Amino acid sequence: MEKIQILIQMLILFSAARLFGRLLTKIGIPSVAGELLAGAIVGPQMLHIIEPSTTLETLAEIGVIVLLFNAGLETHIDELLKVGKPAVLTAVLGVIFPFVGGYFVGQLFGYPTAENLFIGTTFVATSVGITIRVLQEFGYAKRTSAKIILAAAILDDILGLLVLAIVKNVALGKTNVLELVLLAIQAVSFVLFLSTIGPRITRKRSTFFSALSCDFLFELSLILMLGLAILAEEIGLAAIVGSFLAGLVLSEIREFTTIEDRYRTIGWFFTPFFFGLLGTHLDFSALKNLNTLVEVLIFTVIAVVGKLIGGYLGSIKKGKQTALEVGVGMIPRGEVGIVVAGLAFSYKVVASDVYLSLIATVLLSTVISPFLIKWIYSLKKG
Repeated sequence: MEKIQILIQMLILFSAARLFGRLLTKIGIPSVAGELLAGAIVGPQMLHIIEPSTTLETLAEIGVIVLLFNAGLETHIDELLKVGKPAVLTAVLGVIFPFVGGYFVGQLFGYPTAENLFIGTTFVATSVGITIRVLQEFGYAKRTSAKIILAAAILDDILGLLVLAIVKNVALGKTNVLELVLLAIQAVSFVLFLSTIGPRITRKRSTFFSALSCDFLFELSLILMLGLAILAEEIGLAAIVGSFLAGLVLSEIREFTTIEDRYRTIGWFFTPFFFGLLGTHLDFSALKNLNTLVEVLIFTVIAVVGKLIGGYLGSIKKGKQTALEVGVGMIPRGEVGIVVAGLAFSYKVVASDVYLSLIATVLLSTVISPFLIKWIYSLKKG
């Protein structure tokens, strides 16, 4: 793609995402929904103006990495430790219920075992980027439920990674226990070290960091954010896990609060590309087939209810309202679910019609999530 074409694509997608985001915000609808809609309108399914490309995918990836880095900056390890038990329960139950529900609904439709395993795995994934964006937009990011969601999302990613590895091996007729054990050790060690020891190290070196200029500290933070995002991907986790942990480590540096506005500006530019590009996958014409539509609706109910129940039961000791907030906050699937469904299709484990239904389910749960999150969180003021 020529440079001028890339710039035109960037201009159109960014402008459309911001415009629709602002328009919907005016009538009380989360801007995320507008950005998703903008992507659908200018994308290949409708106006055919925007075609997903490597450049746009890179911009989108940077957008969600910065979004979760910002979330990490606004969180402190002490706050996460306070919600450790409900976060663990939320993550575990939030994997079990959707997976079991997806597996058995696949059996209900008469699909083979391997296909059902991947259906359940697709329902397991959580894309916390959408939740965080909505919570930040409406001023709910400081609530206890937001802390539980963030901590649970990290654990959810580890569990989802292991489930995917196991399901892939079973579906392809391969079993490597040692590989799974090493994968689990790497993922858990990475998260535990950065979430517990990392912040303590930066706290003890506060004198050193206070002597650095804001510009130099900003440059170091960019290196840390991107470096940990890459490392997380290499381990097999999502890049957003690494970027969130980078923000969590730097949240202990008081001097860092003076340059947080720089990251908000970066996020303001890059984040619309993430949600806009996600919207380009929306294909409403796929729902014209009645059988597909029924399947998508049933899949979506299972996917939504599974996460809702898992989050609710996992956090119920924090109160019913908080439990509801956690439940809806864990619903979005986003790009994570699309990747899992794509892997299943590439392995020739799921048929094309099931793949289409899974993609539609992931996107539908993503579209309705901002509305559910806003509604549930507005039940309690403050």
